[in-house]
Amino acid sequence: MIALYRLDKELEKGMAALLAQSGQSVGYFYSIKSILDQMMNPFIVITTERYCEELESLSLPVVTISIDISDAKRVWEKQQGAERSGQEPVVVCATAKERDWLKLEHALDHTAERDWQFWCDDEIHANHDHAHRVYLIPAWEAAFWSGALAGGERYIIEPSLAMLRRAVQQAASLVTYTKDRLREKHLMEAVVNSAHDAVIAVDRLGNITLVNEHAKILLGLTGEVLGKPIADYIPHSDMLRVLKTGRQELGDVATVLDRSIVINRIPVIVKDQIVGAVSNFKEISDIQKMEMSLRKKLHDNGLEARYRLDSIIGTSAMLVETREQAALFAKTNATVLITGESGTGKELFAQGIHLESPRALGPFLAVNCAALPESLLESELFGYEDGAFTGAKKGGKPGLFELAHGGTLFLDEIGEMPLRIQVLLLRVLQERRVRRVGGERIIPVDVRIVAATNRDLEEEIEKEHFRADLYYRIHMLNLEVPPLRDRLSDIPLLVASMIQEMNEQHEQKVEEVDEELYSLFQAYHWPGNVRELRNVVERMVLLAKGGKLGISDAAFLFAKKKRGPVHSLTAATADRFDPEAKRIEAVLRQVKHNKTLAAKMLGMDRTTLWRKMKQYQIE
Repeated sequence: MIALYRLDKELEKGMAALLAQSGQSVGYFYSIKSILDQMMNPFIVITTERYCEELESLSLPVVTISIDISDAKRVWEKQQGAERSGQEPVVVCATAKERDWLKLEHALDHTAERDWQFWCDDEIHANHDHAHRVYLIPAWEAAFWSGALAGGERYIIEPSLAMLRRAVQQAASLVTYTKDRLREKHLMEAVVNSAHDAVIAVDRLGNITLVNEHAKILLGLTGEVLGKPIADYIPHSDMLRVLKTGRQELGDVATVLDRSIVINRIPVIVKDQIVGAVSNFKEISDIQKMEMSLRKKLHDNGLEARYRLDSIIGTSAMLVETREQAALFAKTNATVLITGESGTGKELFAQGIHLESPRALGPFLAVNCAALPESLLESELFGYEDGAFTGAKKGGKPGLFELAHGGTLFLDEIGEMPLRIQVLLLRVLQERRVRRVGGERIIPVDVRIVAATNRDLEEEIEKEHFRADLYYRIHMLNLEVPPLRDRLSDIPLLVASMIQEMNEQHEQKVEEVDEELYSLFQAYHWPGNVRELRNVVERMVLLAKGGKLGISDAAFLFAKKKRGPVHSLTAATADRFDPEAKRIEAVLRQVKHNKTLAAKMLGMDRTTLWRKMKQYQIE
């Protein structure tokens, strides 16, 4: 399409007729907004010189309608028959750019018989004596100059047919070229706007030629900025320096609108000439998020934190206090040492601390220091380079410290860690840098350490099995997880939760638990803590009959008593009903007072059972 922009009616009519003859579609526009609404459609603009400047920012091909010196002379010669002195000054009125061209044409016309004057807007306002002059005015400028001239004779310069045809031919020849250019322009804009980075480009004069939405947001740019000097928005912009020096600047860190960003500035050089510069930049926080996401995706064991602190079951005062202390520790970035017996749920607390911390969006990785031999533990923690040892993975492998960057690394059973690895771990904790096995490159890491052990590390230090300096480094915050025997009141809640989980896993339908079973559980010592309780409940659920768990389902647990004192029963109360007496009564009722069967279930012989019944006065 060829657009006619702000032409007077007669000129618009003549141009439209010529365009129709050449098979071109025509559009009529009278404001910049009307053009912007059609910017997705490729077109050429035909307008007069006066309106070219306001179209410059649209980057559209513009064909101008103008006059030449022969048009002006033709009009003057037509007026020569009238009576006149022939000495009146002749002034051709035009825009500043047209004036300069007309002056040049007149100077090159050696047949000119007299000097003509060529005025633009400024000359009209500078000369107040407009009488006794002859003014030649282009037809499309008549309305403008009628108010500016106070006197003198005025004649209209009508455009010649040859001039109009030249404009039409020029516009038609640009149509195909414009379609290709506009398609490339929109493609480039789509590519730039789809980039993760903010991008802005300037020409050799420092005027903005390209900017995407990311850049507008980060730099706080509003409105139309294309074609405007970048210094209007960023005073003393560093891109102006790049235009002068021609040197690229990579990885520069700056603060813009309270945002920390990383900037790359690259000059655009064509045939050894600097024709512009491009800058791409990104918020540092976005880079950190992308890095953490990438590290997490690269890690192949898929371990991540799933348990929050409030999902750790229990309402006993001791457990509630431990949860509150863990939540307090989570708000800091300090190393945490979790101590407690095996099976108490130390890893659950480690995961909960991670998910309550500012690092919750980062990775959570865990390693059992007692489960791996020394050489394997070293490569697992610190990674290795290609060819570091026989069987090393081609291309090397990042260690857990690298993969946990921005998150938490849980070192379980740290008391079992070999002394040599302890030295390497201490260095990483002090320097926050890691070097892979067989490598020379130093890699900075930002990792929070949560360690756990069921050993008394102070005793291990005395035995020279654990380094004192590492102990003081990881013992910054200490969280002690209570054993199950110190929170027996939590057993009913734990059992109910475990049964629900086992029902889903094993497609069982255990819906009821005998209250006496809870009493027996609360009378047990639980040396294996919650882990042992879970194993017991799972076995009972798998073998359950009738959808209910009772004392008989736990007979295997109490049969352990005769194998040693480790699993002996303890009196839980000093009430008139001793726990052991209640257990014996419950078993006797279960087996309908069959003393031989009851003794077997209780893990004692018949003589001991008779003695206990007499002691507790059980009939």
